[in-house]
Amino acid sequence: MQIPFKKTLFSLFFITLCLNASAQYADVVKQEGRKVYFDVSAMSRFPQEGDFFEVILPGVEITNPKTGKVLGREEGERVAGKVVKTKDLYAIGFLDKNIDVAGSCAEFTSKAARAKTPLFLDGEFPEQNSLKPLWQSSPMEASPRFAAACDFDGDGQNEIALSFKEGNSVKVFSLGDKRELKEEARYNVAAIKNILALDCGDLQNSGAAVLFVTVFNPADESFNVIPLSLEDGGLKAGKVFEGLVQGIAPYNRPRVLYTQKIVKIGSKYYLSKPAKLEFKNKKYESGQELNVRGLNAIFGFNMADLTNDGILTPVYITANGKIRAGFDEPKDFSLNESGRDFAFSPNTFNFSGVKQNLYTPLAVFTSGEKQNLFIAALQNDKSAKNANLYFLKWLGANFAKYKVFTLPAPVYDMKQGDFGPFKDILILPLAFDKKGALAVYAADNI
Repeated sequence: MQIPFKKTLFSLFFITLCLNASAQYADVVKQEGRKVYFDVSAMSRFPQEGDFFEVILPGVEITNPKTGKVLGREEGERVAGKVVKTKDLYAIGFLDKNIDVAGSCAEFTSKAARAKTPLFLDGEFPEQNSLKPLWQSSPMEASPRFAAACDFDGDGQNEIALSFKEGNSVKVFSLGDKRELKEEARYNVAAIKNILALDCGDLQNSGAAVLFVTVFNPADESFNVIPLSLEDGGLKAGKVFEGLVQGIAPYNRPRVLYTQKIVKIGSKYYLSKPAKLEFKNKKYESGQELNVRGLNAIFGFNMADLTNDGILTPVYITANGKIRAGFDEPKDFSLNESGRDFAFSPNTFNFSGVKQNLYTPLAVFTSGEKQNLFIAALQNDKSAKNANLYFLKWLGANFAKYKVFTLPAPVYDMKQGDFGPFKDILILPLAFDKKGALAVYAADNI
């Protein structure tokens, strides 16, 4: 979700910086859709390909109602983007979304400045085939399965929601000053229902996110979603709606929630196409459908800018367990691995007499000096004793296995986002036999 921020006035000093095009700021002089051109002629350090920027839109003008004197403006929306080409006196960038920014001011950040927390220490790989978390919780009394990280209480910092098989419960935790998990609220799901997924988002733009709990009822083989809101120290359930919900997190873009329904016609079941989850007419419903050949499930997919032109391409796990990128034209790129590598999950349920496995989410991020694109994918060991975390590198025409690390326990879920003070991380709930832990890993500099 987008974290709400306090509105502040633009100072005259800040406006002067934009007008003078200092080393950190430049004006947008031309726009073609999401493609923007910057005047960098007066910058002391020219932006480089791969640098990031935020275009700062002007907010509401503040005036003294008695005198009519203009006091300044509120800070408006910030639209992120990435530099894709540089010339002698101008630079070209792509915006994360299509919005009119012509004539606005942009603030630049070098790609090196974005590398906040290295994922691997020097010499750690390949000498040690292990992965060290940035932070890991103390052992839990039960094994966590699914996770969702959002700002549930509207305080400007994300909490974490975890589901547990024990008690069929969902709990929300904050991270205290001593970096210990503190339980803020819990909700018990009916014992007969199986929790299949957690995700969250602020679709109502209220400043506080809603937690969506997808459940399966084996008694009537129905799939439903329970929306939970954090109110007065507890989780309050809203109106339950039919279907499933799972989100994706394209790198450096807001998280997007998708939904789909399971339709029974006669003795057969069919999946509706994945569609964006929207809040309209005071209820949650399906929005625009995602029509991609071979992609028919909201589980196990994400979006990636494979062509470095600002256009997102779905990346997903196929029915036989391969990673694939789907394009509009008739061509696919698959990871050259044996079948079922990414198909197995400890999350199983019996549907119409058939054992079903759900794919874990894929994470997408860029890393290293060249800002190469990577995908993180999970493969759980068939013995359910541990899991492998694959890092797959995009080579421009295919994926290649880059590194594989063994995690100490099975993993039901992997989310990408923020939690407490940790930004742009991989969030992994580790499900040991009787206990568990929550671990976070950096998604930079692998």
